[in-house]
Amino acid sequence: MSDDDALLRLTRDLGDRDRGALGGKAVGLAALLRAGAAIPDTWVVPVGADPSAAALARLAAVAPRWAVRSSATVEDGTGLSYAGLFRSELDVPADGLAEAIAAVRASAHSGRVAAYRERTAGRSPAAVEMAVLLQPFRSPVRSGLWLGRGPGRGRLEWTGGSGETLVSGAVTPAWEEWTTEGRTAGSERGAWESGGQPVGRTCANLQEALGVPADLEFAQLDETLVWLQFRPMTAALGEAPDERDGRRAGRCADPGADEGEQVVHGIAASGGLATARGLRLRDVDDPCWEPGAVLLTDRTDPDWVPLMAEAAALVTATGGMLCHAAIVARELGVPCVTGVGEAALARLGSGRPLAVDGSAGTVAVL
Repeated sequence: MSDDDALLRLTRDLGDRDRGALGGKAVGLAALLRAGAAIPDTWVVPVGADPSAAALARLAAVAPRWAVRSSATVEDGTGLSYAGLFRSELDVPADGLAEAIAAVRASAHSGRVAAYRERTAGRSPAAVEMAVLLQPFRSPVRSGLWLGRGPGRGRLEWTGGSGETLVSGAVTPAWEEWTTEGRTAGSERGAWESGGQPVGRTCANLQEALGVPADLEFAQLDETLVWLQFRPMTAALGEAPDERDGRRAGRCADPGADEGEQVVHGIAASGGLATARGLRLRDVDDPCWEPGAVLLTDRTDPDWVPLMAEAAALVTATGGMLCHAAIVARELGVPCVTGVGEAALARLGSGRPLAVDGSAGTVAVL
């Protein structure tokens, strides 16, 4: 394979026919280009390609620092997202590209991918192949996620700085709910705006151009939005919160149904009901883990997927409705409540039975 074939410039002409060679994330970026969205300049290392040191060195003239992202053949499909399961390397120096490409490729064979595929057996393709995306890296002012609920409708979440804290669930984000009538609810007094336009409206318009309920990841660079990922929604979100509802994540309250009962309110991240003993884990390798328990943890990263696949439910101190843990929980069918807060998580971690309602965003101590 020549260097010209081992390092390709991404264009709007890519389609699903190219998934087997260039992966799902590349196909999604091309769809964003066709919809008129701005994306970073992107080069693709196809499945099985091995760009020469000289070809990678030429990229140093384009940018000194790079984002190296997965684009697996199974990623960002219409049925399964594989959200966060493959590795990405951010802020990579130009002379470290070869090593970062190898690390991203190796993540296709990780234990977390194997656990996810086992839990979704019958919906996962037989093989995982990995293409890799290379994009100039810039530190964002803000990072955002949008998940569509239907035409003109969706949820927007964001945080300051890098999107890594947002998608990993390391922070409990600011949020807004949007319908065809505009912004209907939110955690902040006013809507997030960029370039004089509400970001939620921009997301809803882009979703309309894409033609499907969309899972979008993007960054604000100065006043400009740059779109980093598009995939079709693979699982429906829970009901939008009621702006008049006074509940807040992390608040414990006595609902009055039973004298000794306590209920923690968080974010309804993945629907369903589960009752089991709660186990608080601070480490993915904690030997105290028992399959079938309610997994309580400050946050998760993709290495927690094998435990999530075994859990009756998942409850986290931080994170929102759109973080990787929430997306994967919905695809695995595991009830999930995020963003309950540190104090509430400590109260739940007593080993007593818990009733988790992922649709309502509540966890009751029984």
